[in-house]
Amino acid sequence: MAAPVSIAYTHVHSMRIASGAEALAARVLTADGTAGFGFTLNEDAGVARDMAAWDAAARSRNVPLYRLFGDRRIDAVPVVLDAGLPGLDPFALGSLEQARTAASAQASVALLAPNAHPWEIAWCAALAAALPRGDAKVLVRVSPEFPAFPVSSAPGIGVDWSLEPAFSAIRW
Repeated sequence: MAAPVSIAYTHVHSMRIASGAEALAARVLTADGTAGFGFTLNEDAGVARDMAAWDAAARSRNVPLYRLFGDRRIDAVPVVLDAGLPGLDPFALGSLEQARTAASAQASVALLAPNAHPWEIAWCAALAAALPRGDAKVLVRVSPEFPAFPVSSAPGIGVDWSLEPAFSAIRW
């Protein structure tokens, strides 16, 4: 499912985050000049661009991401240690549509945030809030720092980009 915006410009930047991992951060500008941001901690820049397009779509309407799909169904998403539960990869192209399809077919959806980075968890929370069922959880591979992550009401996907100083140093 493509983002409901016309993208006029895309810029992807590689940066080293505080953990030492490499992240790809993307910025898209829509035809109306709205900027959206996305990221990936894997090697597929398309994921970051897809996320940035959804962020721009929500920002251009001045609504949180979940509002593009209906009402928020949960205020906070449980964050649990991955105990071998099957997890949906929310960092694949088309992940929003995959999550919505899985939620329609299952009683619960587990979204995997493999690095437990706050950006990953925030993206999972934004997806979870948009799901038809309100019982999604975020799986992490290390002991979670917090039992639940709040769903942001900020316009866009709700990621706090200031968590990584390298992000603010990017010259878009």
